[in-house]
Amino acid sequence: MQRAPSIGFFAALALFTAIGARAQIALPKESPFMPAPGAVAADQPANDTFELKGFSSTGKKILVCVYDSQAKRSHWIAVDATVEGIKIVAFDAAKEEATITVGGQKKTLRMRKPSVAAGTNTAGTAAAGFASPVTAPMITQGIPQPPPAPGSIAQQEVEARMLVSDLLEIGIQQRKAYEEAQKKADQERAAGKKN
Repeated sequence: MQRAPSIGFFAALALFTAIGARAQIALPKESPFMPAPGAVAADQPANDTFELKGFSSTGKKILVCVYDSQAKRSHWIAVDATVEGIKIVAFDAAKEEATITVGGQKKTLRMRKPSVAAGTNTAGTAAAGFASPVTAPMITQGIPQPPPAPGSIAQQEVEARMLVSDLLEIGIQQRKAYEEAQKKADQERAAGKKN
């Protein structure tokens, strides 16, 4: 015989539902990570289809990452080299600025600077947890950083990423070995049926 739920159960359910509805937080309509509506980055023209996304320096060779927003592709191009019609004429790491030629036109691309918009939450107070542009740490892309101190959290993160990378590589090798064994077994079965 099945027992009917008591009225107390329904009362508790209604109470929890009411508390849950009141506890919902109204989310801001605009993202604090996006520039303010109508704002255009001062360091990049709004109609430019090419953007400087990064650079890498190994010895004397410098590679520059240029993103083509129309083709939705990025290209790593060495200074004085041409890839798909984009030539890197010059690069200044201190200014984070590249001079390129595309279709006979010379363009200067600058790395976008991180910007933080001052926002408020629904209570009208300043949004907490966001660093101001003055106190935000400077991000240096492409400049080699010293290795993290042994035993530090940064060192542990590096080791964890290396472990995950190694495990993925081992998994790929095992998958290849399994597929080869399957192919070999299929070939042996096919040869056995012919005889």
